[in-house]
Amino acid sequence: MVLVGDVDIVQNDARLRADRITLYFSGSSGAPSGGGAPQQGLGSGDIERMIAEGEVYYIRPSQDARGDRAEYNVAADSVTFTGNVIVMSDENVIRGNTLVLQIGSRRTTIRPQAGQRVRGVFVPHEGGQTPANPQQ
Repeated sequence: MVLVGDVDIVQNDARLRADRITLYFSGSSGAPSGGGAPQQGLGSGDIERMIAEGEVYYIRPSQDARGDRAEYNVAADSVTFTGNVIVMSDENVIRGNTLVLQIGSRRTTIRPQAGQRVRGVFVPHEGGQTPANPQQ
């Protein structure tokens, strides 16, 4: 199934927004596991993966990410961003070419484009405080 326009998908505390999202379903009602054309109607199978294209944003309480393309793999419980990737957490900003977010573990891996470096700005918090735990 292909969704086009200001697509906005919410699951728990996470939100995926993009210009276009293609949904792939498991079982006979969706696209084959090896790829192929997406299903044209609503399926009764579970979503196996989603591919978001255009201006892609992934927003959750502790971290925001954006890129040119993202693929959500349900089995791996991960979102992989590619192209002009920016990750923001509090005041910290990291830029790279590829980002892998492990949803359950909340682990983030970012890689640069070949021959480049990952770039980041990290803002220290005074007195060891974090914005989520300020002293009273």
